[in-house]
Amino acid sequence: MRRIAWLFISTILLLVFHSSYSEETATNSPVDSRQLVSMPEETRKMMREEMLDHLSALNELIGHLANNNLDAAATVAETRMGKSSMGKHRGSGKGPGRFMPGVMRNIGFGMHEAASELSLAAKEGDLQGAFGALQKISSSCVACHYSYRTR
Repeated sequence: MRRIAWLFISTILLLVFHSSYSEETATNSPVDSRQLVSMPEETRKMMREEMLDHLSALNELIGHLANNNLDAAATVAETRMGKSSMGKHRGSGKGPGRFMPGVMRNIGFGMHEAASELSLAAKEGDLQGAFGALQKISSSCVACHYSYRTR
């Protein structure tokens, strides 16, 4: 179990360092082949804040699952990353989803669906199902960050 937790923690750290490296080198190197998604600066900042919160929630989920605290994992998964957490900016007209290409939006929706799946599995006491959903969340993050950039 600890081996799985360390694997997920290592994956998250890799994503963080890769993201930092990519942002630093994107302006200095033509090698970054990710698709640029243009959006207003205010919207980009809102999306970045949400992604940072998702990263923090993902870290909490790993800890809760590693400690077999399924109730806490279920709550964090649904309230911070699940489908019920979507649409915070819908009424403002500044939500990031309206600026995303369809595939990017679908990847994001898949992440939210996987978080809700994790919440349900955790509520049912299905640790293996929760870890499977956690892997889907992580895969969505990787797919999006390797395919798209906002600057």
